Amino acid sequence: MNGIHQPAFFPILLRGDSMSGIRKVLVVSDLHLGNGGGYDIFAGENDLPALLRSFAGPERCVVLNGDSVDFLMNEDPLELNEARAVSQAQAICRHPASAASLRALGDVLAAGGDVIIRLGNHDIELALPGVQACLRAALGQPAEIAAKLRFERGDKPGILAIGGVRVLLAHGEQNDIWNRVDYLHLPGPDGPPEAQAQDYAYAPGSRLVKTIMNPLKRQHGLSLIDLIKPDFQGGVLTAMAVSPSALKEVFKGSSVEILWQLEQKKSGAATFVAPDPDDLGLETAIENAGLDEDERAMLEAMFTPSTGRAHSFALDFSILQSAQQKLFRSGLRWYAGAQRNLAKGKGQRFYSFEPEVSEWNEAQRLAQKFNVQAVLFGHTHAARFQHADGLCYVNSGTWIRLIQLPPDDADDDTWAEFLALARRNPQLNPEKGDMVPLFTRFTAALVEANEAEGGAQISLVEWKDQALTVHHSARVPAAQGGA
Repeated sequence: MNGIHQPAFFPILLRGDSMSGIRKVLVVSDLHLGNGGGYDIFAGENDLPALLRSFAGPERCVVLNGDSVDFLMNEDPLELNEARAVSQAQAICRHPASAASLRALGDVLAAGGDVIIRLGNHDIELALPGVQACLRAALGQPAEIAAKLRFERGDKPGILAIGGVRVLLAHGEQNDIWNRVDYLHLPGPDGPPEAQAQDYAYAPGSRLVKTIMNPLKRQHGLSLIDLIKPDFQGGVLTAMAVSPSALKEVFKGSSVEILWQLEQKKSGAATFVAPDPDDLGLETAIENAGLDEDERAMLEAMFTPSTGRAHSFALDFSILQSAQQKLFRSGLRWYAGAQRNLAKGKGQRFYSFEPEVSEWNEAQRLAQKFNVQAVLFGHTHAARFQHADGLCYVNSGTWIRLIQLPPDDADDDTWAEFLALARRNPQLNPEKGDMVPLFTRFTAALVEANEAEGGAQISLVEWKDQALTVHHSARVPAAQGGA
């Protein structure tokens, strides 16, 4: 392998002759299994168990590639405490939707397959032994079968070899400064011996979810912003547009103050030695919303402590409405992960399977660094596929609901009505009337050994109508010299 060190991941898949037993791998990510409370966003209660059971069998492996379980869907103190984490895990395992999915994973193991759960930024608690034991107990299998469930940390990518093709798996937060995991201080099996729970620092994105997103949902019914994760900058901008008074109440101070607090906590252990991005968050997001001088002054007046001075535009609702519409559109640009494209009128860009340039560049960087022919991510919630220049890249998407944006050629009136829908029914409750349109797209990555031609077939698939639909697929030849 050209002298490149083989990471010690996926021991069954890479251990000598046992590799010949694994012929097919299913990779899903960003399930966000929850406890049934008001914060839950998992939408595949019936579909995920059906998919897993249809896939179960010998010579097969299921990989959950990060954010499989969501430990941020609460307002508990944001500190790593194993007893609290076990209690949260028990509540998740009791919830029928989560329990059904975990039992289906148990069925995969019972059928002779393998199951591997890799950590993401929403489920770092899975590194703790007590939490792992809780999930094994929820599989509904004898202890000897449940013991086959394996957990993998995400401080290094996982490498699997199938059909002579080397495939890299990573959740995808390694190049996201706001959601990087502090693996240097995360205890648990395979963690640094000196790691202590009290030293672990949660990422700024996790802090914003707990301190801003969750209170907005509980206190003010803004369920809409839950679906904009993990791009919480977009969530905050959207909240500014939908309910600025609610956001100000949750901020409990100026936006400058909260930004300063988060800026002090953004430093953390870099994973995969990725470069820091230039754009660090909310301040830039607001800047990119395109507010004019009066609109910015209105925003500043709304989110800074009152000085008792009157503002000349205080009663000019047209300024407020204009600012809110710009913030709303900008927030959804962040959600779509395609700001420049949405600005050019390509509102459906998020739902295109073609990756952004930044995504493709990161896949290429890791492919070169780790000598692989394929890279599989999650994290962004946007399903992607591209096969070019000897590299296959797949983002496995998400199993939560997605927001259907206005059409590509939507005018300002259409966007104004879209904002009005969001403001009338931010709870996304059908019983309360019309709401912004939502849909699901339950996607996954499928890696299969190509028996006839050698190498592997790598596909982006969707579980729909109780069957797998292949959206894109490519044959990837075996690495020269073998994997």
